[in-house]
Amino acid sequence: MMVCFSPMRRGTDGGKKDTLKNIEATKQFVINIVGEEIVQQMNDCASEFPADIDEFEASGLTKEKSVLVKPARVKESHVHLECKLEQVLHFGEKTGGGSLVIGKVLHVHVSDELYENGRINSEKLKPVGRLAGATYTLPMAKTFELQRK
Repeated sequence: MMVCFSPMRRGTDGGKKDTLKNIEATKQFVINIVGEEIVQQMNDCASEFPADIDEFEASGLTKEKSVLVKPARVKESHVHLECKLEQVLHFGEKTGGGSLVIGKVLHVHVSDELYENGRINSEKLKPVGRLAGATYTLPMAKTFELQRK
């Protein structure tokens, strides 16, 4: 299984965000699927922290050891995808630019309470999707905004 996501450049100076720098350095990453119950902490993690600030500590989330990759996963998340970097494509080097990170999933974690008949029960997961800027969506196309500090 392949996955991709697109981290944007920092709004302050157009530099690469720490997430992208870490992926390029380690060639590994974890995608933690966000449910409604941790959406505020996820939004807090997306703030532009200095490189020496641990987003886990700043948001109150808990690090959990991954099985096959070095980066930690978010314990409070109910679905984790441990990934190996396949390719990064860069689009622009200033504010507004971004990158496309493509990875191969090496290991999947799903909380037992969500796994039913070989599938993830998305009604129990209540996944949150980011649309653009501060706009997010819930299942059934509900949208909402979260402001950052």
